[in-house]
Amino acid sequence: MDIKIGDTASFGKTITESDIGAFAGITGDFNAIHINEVEASNSLFGKRIAHGMISASLISTVIGTKLPGDGAVLLGQKIDYIKPVIIGDTITAICTVREIINLDKGIYKLETKCLNQNNDLVIDGEAVIKYKSKLKNVDSSQKKTDTFYTEEELKYIGIKKYGYNVKISRNAILYNPDELEVGNNVRIDDFTTISGKVVIGDYVHIAQFCGLYGGTKGIIMDDFSGLSARVVIYATSNDYSSESLTNPTVPMKYKKGDTNAVVHLCKHVIVGTTSVVLPGVVIGEGCSIGAMSMISKDCDPWGIYVGCPAKRIKERSKNLLKLEDKLVKEQMFDGGYCKKDINQYFDRIGQVLVA
Repeated sequence: MDIKIGDTASFGKTITESDIGAFAGITGDFNAIHINEVEASNSLFGKRIAHGMISASLISTVIGTKLPGDGAVLLGQKIDYIKPVIIGDTITAICTVREIINLDKGIYKLETKCLNQNNDLVIDGEAVIKYKSKLKNVDSSQKKTDTFYTEEELKYIGIKKYGYNVKISRNAILYNPDELEVGNNVRIDDFTTISGKVVIGDYVHIAQFCGLYGGTKGIIMDDFSGLSARVVIYATSNDYSSESLTNPTVPMKYKKGDTNAVVHLCKHVIVGTTSVVLPGVVIGEGCSIGAMSMISKDCDPWGIYVGCPAKRIKERSKNLLKLEDKLVKEQMFDGGYCKKDINQYFDRIGQVLVA
């Protein structure tokens, strides 16, 4: 089968006394809490409980027989035991695809849970699996030599939305493809990392080694915007004042000082190499950001900004707007634009004329 973000499958079983006895015999785990009613009554739980791995094994059943099924290999697993399971409980293991770690190598991350008959969570965790799906109509020689994902492969990455002529490098890292929206004529180059909510318009280029960290609020890149190599954009940031703990390993309740704010790059914005854009910044239409700049405040439209922090040093010409209109018209006559694109174009022209 082919795997997509959001795919889910389950398997349920009622845990019996014979299951516990058989498991103890196979593994040699004769802990009294599992097999001796008298001693178990004096334990933390006051009764016999099933071996935790009996329930966890149901996760393996889902992976090996349903999602993705025959041929799947379990590479690693994280298991948190939340609630004990007793004889007579019916446990349902549920696996859901949450991340495509490496499509070319067939490596996926699954959310794994086990629930009892009362819908109580008894096991929480995740699993990393390897499974080589057989994508239909994909030329294997093309897969090995093409820098970018094929159209067929893009369908299975799990991107929330994408248009036509989208080129995403096989070496780009998409942590949350289900939160990524991509327009038409977009290219994302090698070793770029995209995480969290990110919305990319039409005719956008993101060069190598860039980092877009959208968090929950998001990064918006409008049409004809672009990033040179090694640009980093943060819509989320830790608190550096020492009033909060930092880094993603710490629970959110200890990071109340974190900043989360939308970053918006308007049309025709270009950001030079090794620049950094901080949360909450709006870079106005037509702005050009010089190399190695740090943008911590909004930039007014059609300016050239340079420095750390970035300052406006001169105006930027609007001549490229004529080129944009010429390109759009050419695309219309050449059949490169769909009906929706044409309608949006004339809507924009109408708004300009009214203004």
